[in-house]
Amino acid sequence: MLTMVGYCVALGNLLRFPYICNRNGGGAFLIPFILLLLVAGFPTFFLESILPQFSGKGPKQVWSFCPLFQGIGVGAVVGTCSYMPYYNLYLAWPIYYMVKSCSSVLPWTTCGNSWNTDLCVEEVNAVYANNVTALARNATATITTAKLWENMTLAHTPAEEFWQYNVLGVSNGLEDVGSVQWHIVGCLFGSYVIIFLCLIRGIRSSGKAVYVTALLPYILLVSIFIKTAIQPGAADGLHFYVVPDFSKLLDIQVWLEACLQVFYSLGPGFGLIGTAASYKKFHEPCLRDCLIITLVSEGTSIFSGLVTYATLGVMSEKMNVPIETVVSSGPGLGFVTYPETLAQLPLPQLWSFLFFLMLLTVGLDSQFLGVEVVVTALVDQYPNQLGKRRVLVTGGFCLISFLIGIIFCTQGGPYMFQLIDWYLFSLGPMVICTLECVAVAWIYGIRRISSDAEMMFGKQLAMPVKILWAFVTPTILVTAFILALLRYEPPTYGKYKFPSYASTIGWFIAVLPLLPIPIYMVTTVRKHMATNSLKKSIKIALRPDADWGPTIAN
Repeated sequence: MLTMVGYCVALGNLLRFPYICNRNGGGAFLIPFILLLLVAGFPTFFLESILPQFSGKGPKQVWSFCPLFQGIGVGAVVGTCSYMPYYNLYLAWPIYYMVKSCSSVLPWTTCGNSWNTDLCVEEVNAVYANNVTALARNATATITTAKLWENMTLAHTPAEEFWQYNVLGVSNGLEDVGSVQWHIVGCLFGSYVIIFLCLIRGIRSSGKAVYVTALLPYILLVSIFIKTAIQPGAADGLHFYVVPDFSKLLDIQVWLEACLQVFYSLGPGFGLIGTAASYKKFHEPCLRDCLIITLVSEGTSIFSGLVTYATLGVMSEKMNVPIETVVSSGPGLGFVTYPETLAQLPLPQLWSFLFFLMLLTVGLDSQFLGVEVVVTALVDQYPNQLGKRRVLVTGGFCLISFLIGIIFCTQGGPYMFQLIDWYLFSLGPMVICTLECVAVAWIYGIRRISSDAEMMFGKQLAMPVKILWAFVTPTILVTAFILALLRYEPPTYGKYKFPSYASTIGWFIAVLPLLPIPIYMVTTVRKHMATNSLKKSIKIALRPDADWGPTIAN
């Protein structure tokens, strides 16, 4: 339970949801968000949990219930392998900020450092006042810095320049790779060492680590909220966050963003949910656990919004500027806005250290399961060769992922980061989740899975769950997929526009997790065609394999 809570409560909950919520109607956004959580997010989460728990199989082997679709499991592993190298920067950055938080003077509060430019101004309220017009324009929600920087304004805060020039050392564009930021490489290596040590005994050791990594963020989040809530301006920030704008509900884009945010935070379609569920006890109440996990995860999103906007309210009060001028999202919120605000509290080093420790622990849980997905898939596929070498497999994957991740530590790395982040989480998971609904509800069969559930829990699936799996959830996913395609926009980084070939690379990244699906379909059918016709071979490939069955009987 803690492992899954740690996985679902990720940086998307803390750094992305508050901005998305406020931009799409404030409190009114919770209506489509909660509705889509119940009819799309939760059913998909439950679907990805029940069969792995029933069979005790990993993301690829679990598809022995419908071998024709085994490529879905492989595609999920491919997607996980794709995001691991770059996503670990979300761990490297907090480690670097934690180290710098131990300085006598926080380096993101002063100009005159080696990385600062002539545009750096320490009086941040003057910066915002001089650039308030440019601050009103902002469209990005992933690797943004702050609205000042995005619009190439005339002055920069120390926190912006520390982020851009010291942490990232960002170059002029995607083609300009530049030099390696070795201080970030060292932090990246440190993050993989932590992951490896926590996973050295597989799920047994990570299951103990999550008692710290899953619970500590809540303690720190509550502590930061209490500290900021008593500061002047916090109430105005909370009001700005929750005040509803019901007119936004008439905009289809709001409903699309609610659906995307549900899937972004719960993380289905990457095999991580099924991998964790495969280790659960056979008779564990899966439905109850999934409901608790989804509610805790998205409840954390809502609470993190309260923390964020209380913090932004304090910042706007101290700067004497409207709160909408300090609102940002993604890394811009976590590594520019928050550091600026926390630096103005008493004992700023302590609060900064605790905040980045929270970001580190939140990111670690997601990476624990990401590594476990790949390791489990490899060990399950080659049990004789790798079964007793799990530690070496874990260490080898961490090493390879680290070496690939160095490319994102270059000066051109932020553009590569943005490009992958823009496409990888956009379409692939929705296609995979839609095919999962079709394979389970229409091919494996609602009656059969309901009987499996009765064997596990003593009662069959409730009728609403059957209806959701068979009709409602896949319809919503297909609709969201089509709308996302129709409303597609090419990636940007602030005002920088990517070259045309970047979109080609991006679409390849988007479809990469989907490529194993048709490949495995063809190879699975061809395997049976030596002695059967094409039609019969397809029918055989749609039936469960001989080794499919409950783990309690294995």
